[in-house]
Amino acid sequence: MKIAIIGGGLAGLTAAAYLSDNLGTEGTVFERSPQLGGRAFTYQKSGFTLNYGAHAVYGIDRHTLQHMEQELKLQFQSKQVDKRKVMYAKHGNLTPAPLDFINIMKTNVLKPFEKVRFVAEIAAVIGNIHQLKHYQTLGEYLDHSHASADVKELWEHLVSSNFFITPEDARKVSGEVIAEYYHNLFLSHKPVNYILGSWATITDQLIHKIRENDKWDIALKEGVESISLENGKYLLNTKTRQALEFDHVIFAMPAQQVVKLLEDTSWSSFLDPYKNNSSTEVLVYDIGFSKVVARPFSYISDMDNKLFISDVSATDHTVAPETGQLLQGIAYLNDDCMEEDEKKQYLDGKVQKMEAMFDQYYPGWRDHVEVKRVSKKAMVSSVKNIRENKLLPNEIAQVPFLFCGDGCEGKGELAERAFSSGRKVANLLLKDQANIKSVVH
Repeated sequence: MKIAIIGGGLAGLTAAAYLSDNLGTEGTVFERSPQLGGRAFTYQKSGFTLNYGAHAVYGIDRHTLQHMEQELKLQFQSKQVDKRKVMYAKHGNLTPAPLDFINIMKTNVLKPFEKVRFVAEIAAVIGNIHQLKHYQTLGEYLDHSHASADVKELWEHLVSSNFFITPEDARKVSGEVIAEYYHNLFLSHKPVNYILGSWATITDQLIHKIRENDKWDIALKEGVESISLENGKYLLNTKTRQALEFDHVIFAMPAQQVVKLLEDTSWSSFLDPYKNNSSTEVLVYDIGFSKVVARPFSYISDMDNKLFISDVSATDHTVAPETGQLLQGIAYLNDDCMEEDEKKQYLDGKVQKMEAMFDQYYPGWRDHVEVKRVSKKAMVSSVKNIRENKLLPNEIAQVPFLFCGDGCEGKGELAERAFSSGRKVANLLLKDQANIKSVVH
């Protein structure tokens, strides 16, 4: 069984690692970039480890990574963010984030009678009986809710921070998706953890697993440009090679790119429901200091300006030199309908607000900058998790390919959906192969 995997991000590497672990397979991972990992790409600069986005994992004790750790013999460590050092800023005042019952009692985000209401809502989510799951969107639920404005704002803010979207978009997320997400998160004993050593700790092991099988190849800087089916075989063309023959093809790339690659084929019409999917983009401001400038808290979320700053090195000591500090600021974006001049002004304003937040909580930071990177349009997820978008199924009737990635159907959100869908499509192929062998024998 010869398999082509198009895309070398988390999903593609996961699928390839499972398949290459089976001696009855051979294949190639095609990646158009010069490096693997996709948006989980990690690199070193001046002693700092920079990620294109956070390497935080939500609910790691209930996460697909736990299965992968056992099945693929992965070895990694993680460290939980200290919940007592997670703060919200509202109207210029810092207060504990209401992430558990203790912090709910301490926070000033809610008034005393609102805290009772919110504790009841959390209990209902944990018990999987919350009415939210019966509403099409969070906004529809909040419009019908008799909760106070502060409780409604808190719901919007929680969904914004976990899905990396604006409060306006948070209101468009499916109530069922939110209820399931928080059901798992509230039951987790490890709600927010960082993988020590960043995503490279995981991706390097997946790559090593693939390369252990000499029948598998990784083709960097070689994107697939066209695909056809002839005599029961799939023929792939790249810039440098033509008519590469495979038995199966797995797409492990954003749905928008899949649609584009297949637009001139007979399968194009089946992908129409997914061609207008929008992605989740944020502004990311990474900054590394030569010394620890200040450690007011490990995470500060500004409810007024819709941005937050994580002191990544406070949880993951491996990302900064021993005496240094690495912060990552993220601003939620909502500029889809703006003209180019408006977008530039809007993004520049976000940078200014981020730097003002640095000034407020990390005074004197400008004198100790060793590394700075501002990504004004960084993709967090290839499909924004709002009701107007549709996740790509792992299998589509009358389309002979498999699909995986964070924009596909799978367990969890963000990186977990990439891992879980990559694992699922690999197991589907291995199961099919086992069934064929049993029929033959």
